[in-house]
Amino acid sequence: MSLVDAQIPVLKDQALWSSRDNSSLFLYGGRRASNISLDEKVWKYGVQEGKWKVQETSAVPVRYDGGVDVDVPELQSAYWLGGYQDSSTTTAITDSRRVYATRLVEFNTTTGEIAEFEAPVTPVQDGALVYIPVGEKGLLVFLGGETPSMINGTNATMAVNSWNYVQVYDIASGSWYNQSTSGSVASRTQFCATVQHDPASASYQIYVLGGADYHSQDVVTDVDYLSIPSFKWYNAAGLSEGRMTLSCQAYGRQIFGVGGRLAWADDSDAGCYTMPAFIYDAQSEVVRSAFDPGLMTYSLSSATAADIKASPYPSSWASPALKNLFVSQTNTTSATASPSPTSSSGGGSQSHAGAIAGGVVGGVIGLALLLALGYIFLRRRHRAVPQTEESLPVATGSWEKAELPTSGHTVSEVSGEAAASELESEQPMTRHELAGGNEPVYELDAQGTGQR
Repeated sequence: MSLVDAQIPVLKDQALWSSRDNSSLFLYGGRRASNISLDEKVWKYGVQEGKWKVQETSAVPVRYDGGVDVDVPELQSAYWLGGYQDSSTTTAITDSRRVYATRLVEFNTTTGEIAEFEAPVTPVQDGALVYIPVGEKGLLVFLGGETPSMINGTNATMAVNSWNYVQVYDIASGSWYNQSTSGSVASRTQFCATVQHDPASASYQIYVLGGADYHSQDVVTDVDYLSIPSFKWYNAAGLSEGRMTLSCQAYGRQIFGVGGRLAWADDSDAGCYTMPAFIYDAQSEVVRSAFDPGLMTYSLSSATAADIKASPYPSSWASPALKNLFVSQTNTTSATASPSPTSSSGGGSQSHAGAIAGGVVGGVIGLALLLALGYIFLRRRHRAVPQTEESLPVATGSWEKAELPTSGHTVSEVSGEAAASELESEQPMTRHELAGGNEPVYELDAQGTGQR
């Protein structure tokens, strides 16, 4: 152990993010813990050197408190949403005002650069922000939290956000979606959230642990999880004791809960827990007395798995674009055993699949047309010649073929004289079916966007 340099700010409620190779830690946000001068810089800790230094950025960072964040090492990015500035976060504010954030902050953990993006869900405080590896770069899901009655002012009243919807941010497109949810869940604040993945159902579960009721200020033991892409809430067995303002991190199917308070108070009335951390087994839904490194694989209960299988998607989507992220992802993943593409190639894989499939379909149709025209020509030329075993037969049977996965869209077959629209691609394509022989004709599987 070594003493921390006195110039390093002493903070509360800050975010701590790691670089992709875990060689560096970055300290962002938070409020001062005592009456000391406060800078708004990002601080970097070199793990090998064991030293702190200021991370230089081209944009001036803004220190917020009361926001939510998530670290995504595989993208070399970390994100901060919501929160506010006041006299405990910046020397620029000397009164009791709070100025709420209105943008999403992205921090590159390799270059150390900061960027900000539009966030229609703001202003907001508390709640939770998690990462789901779906789509080209993945999705951020924000749930819970409270919305202030004013962006800049004093004594703002807070409105508790409904848990009947979540906010979904597609990182690749920069689009936000307000997606409705179903199921029963207790509203709360100052909880923690983490994600589990069930490969069998190709679903993700956002686990919400602890917290407190915003109005009654009662600390809760509840554990619930939101299954995605069904966007349905399920209830799990609770914690052995309630905690609020805690942090949690998943390792395999075990969720580590750290810190927090036992009561809604900032002094000794907040209580003192027996252990500063606990382990919640997301699969067996029990609090474990010891960590088991062998419990890595997570799976849903049979009842939840059956319910998801019966209703894998919500009754309505916030946008067709959001639906396509999940439906095409699920279908193409289950339809092919080939390795998932890298993130750099994921954006164009769906349109390439449509082009490949369209080419195959066009080739089959072209061949059928040539055969039909050739047959008509020969039949007219040799009308007087009796048909032999070697003559080309007239196709009277149905054309049996393997259908190409269509990303969840219904395909309606019609006769060869009518146009049948089957595959979605970036450029609409019309194809015409012709009756064929009894021989099966196979179409090429499309390679969809893989999960990272």
